[in-house]
Amino acid sequence: MGDLAAAQSYLWLIVVLPLLGAAVNGLIGRRLGKANVAGIAIGVMVAAFVLSVIAFSWALAGETLHFKGGTWFRVPGPDGRALIDVSWGFFVDRLSGTLALIVTGVGSLIHVYAASYMSHEDDFGYARFFTYLNLFVAAMMTLVLGDSLVLTFVGWEGVGLCSYLLIGFWYSDQQKAYCGRKAFVTNRIGDFGFLIGLFALLAVFGTVEYGAMSHAVHGASAETVLGAGVFSGKTLGWALTFATLGLFVGCAGKSAQLPLYVWLPDAMAGPTPVSALIHAATMVTAGVYLVARTSFLFALAPASMAVVTMIGALTAVVAAAIAFAQNDIKKVLAYSTVSQLGFMFIGVGAGVYFAGVMHLVTHAFFKACLFLGAGSVMHGMHEDTDIRNMGGLWSKMPHTAKTFGIATLAITGIVPLSGFFSKDAILAGALFSENHAYPWVGKAAYVLGTLAAAGTAFYMVRCFALTFAGKARTEAAKHAHESSSLMTVPLWVLAALSVVALVLGLPEFEVFGPLGEVFGKFMHPVFAQAGEILGEHEHVVLWPFLVAWGIAVAMGWLAWQMYAGAWRGVPERLTRALPGLYRFTLDKFRVDELYDVFPIGFVRGLAWWLWRLVDAFAIDGVLVNGVARFCGSLARAFRVFQNGDAQRYAAVIAIAAAVILWTVVGVGGH
Repeated sequence: MGDLAAAQSYLWLIVVLPLLGAAVNGLIGRRLGKANVAGIAIGVMVAAFVLSVIAFSWALAGETLHFKGGTWFRVPGPDGRALIDVSWGFFVDRLSGTLALIVTGVGSLIHVYAASYMSHEDDFGYARFFTYLNLFVAAMMTLVLGDSLVLTFVGWEGVGLCSYLLIGFWYSDQQKAYCGRKAFVTNRIGDFGFLIGLFALLAVFGTVEYGAMSHAVHGASAETVLGAGVFSGKTLGWALTFATLGLFVGCAGKSAQLPLYVWLPDAMAGPTPVSALIHAATMVTAGVYLVARTSFLFALAPASMAVVTMIGALTAVVAAAIAFAQNDIKKVLAYSTVSQLGFMFIGVGAGVYFAGVMHLVTHAFFKACLFLGAGSVMHGMHEDTDIRNMGGLWSKMPHTAKTFGIATLAITGIVPLSGFFSKDAILAGALFSENHAYPWVGKAAYVLGTLAAAGTAFYMVRCFALTFAGKARTEAAKHAHESSSLMTVPLWVLAALSVVALVLGLPEFEVFGPLGEVFGKFMHPVFAQAGEILGEHEHVVLWPFLVAWGIAVAMGWLAWQMYAGAWRGVPERLTRALPGLYRFTLDKFRVDELYDVFPIGFVRGLAWWLWRLVDAFAIDGVLVNGVARFCGSLARAFRVFQNGDAQRYAAVIAIAAAVILWTVVGVGGH
């Protein structure tokens, strides 16, 4: 593994290499040609992945790598000493190391896929796309490897900017440009909450470095913090709850949770590699990572954990219900992503941190495979995304169909694929979780999560059946073709990872022997402090896994029968029988329309009245135009006496002299 000090000294290269690739392609990429642009972009990603593997090998051995930079900025106090001293640095432990592997590894595969998928772009567009893609990875690695909330926030804003650029990549299309702006603005709302939480923690601890905050609360418990309310001279009870809820608002924006989830489905307007990278494997999981990273703080705020759990559970159900009626293949996968992120938040909110992070890992594999598979289908169908126009693609696109089928089984939760073990570990953990302040939360999340899991099995099998099973329903489907090997090889790699990742999640049952709880044991040092605060509890029992498997099989079978089997007429009859409900679901519960009324309509109306009162009346009307009109009127009055008429001047002088004489002599004479 080499020398630890040497490994630490090169951590910054994991961030700088993609940044360098973005700089080269951004400045001279249009003159290099597509092959060289792709070579540079993929090369820096592979190099960053190799460095991430080296760093992860040290984390696997139990070491924590920490590259310490200098002081970033300092706020002096009244006595001249530093009141706030923020330094910068990168660190790799088992959590950040795992995320680094996901971002650089899956990111490298997506870069290879994109080299073929985006080949129709001109030289400028091709270089611009890979510039944005490399820049995004650099920002994401800053977020993951940053050793403080401040540096995490820098990466947080960076991925927000890059997502705007990538979603609106085809900006000449007004609708696609609008989708990019929508994602940017919605994320800014969440980011405001992140800043509030960051400043609150800075006020409490005087630092936001993860290690320093962890050390400050070491040995504390939720009861002592909330009961006494004072810790190291600082009021912590409400402060920690307020701060962690602020951080979660940021997480809800970035990870598309209620009520800030509306940007992610519209983000499908971007190129498919963007959907796979940003909205499956990396950016949308940033919120889950942040809650897991600050688990020692959330564990001291039971109310915040309850909010995280319930928002995740409600999001999982609502998004799954909307996905039932969607006909755009990327929209189905988008709402599926929102739902699966809800599962991850159930895990980290219920204190089953390893399961939430494990689902993040497995989801990166099978959802990236699904999105890239959808892109392959679109490529073969001449960019048609409506699954009602497909059918029969199994024989036309065998590699895409098989890999899409494997990923579908994984996300559905069918044994022995990885999704079964990660998702069902979350549900089992939530059922037996112990939030002492809110004991009902775990059971409520289990019920809602089970409903969402049933929905996942139904809508994913529906999507697969309408796309690949049966006969071709249009001419485009009849003449569909398989994609190039540059696109299908990454699909097979991701499909294989969706299968082999099951080893990480095998529960600690006797049948699995020493393989049980591989990922849980691996992540235990990261979440040990939160575990001590919450109290260790045993929740590995078999029946929740069997129930979840039975539900997945039943709902998957039902969907197959309704869309590819003997009951194929049932969906149409249900649509005719319940047209209002179908339309309401197809319209995504009209949440966007509701937001157009409030808060968007309200803010626009308020802005209009403020413009009328402040800008038009007070500033333009009174201060600017009003003063000008007054001066103009005054000038016109004086102009009456100064019009160039000498006789009038003489008359005025005579009258003025008479008045003066009368005043002085006449009045004086009395």
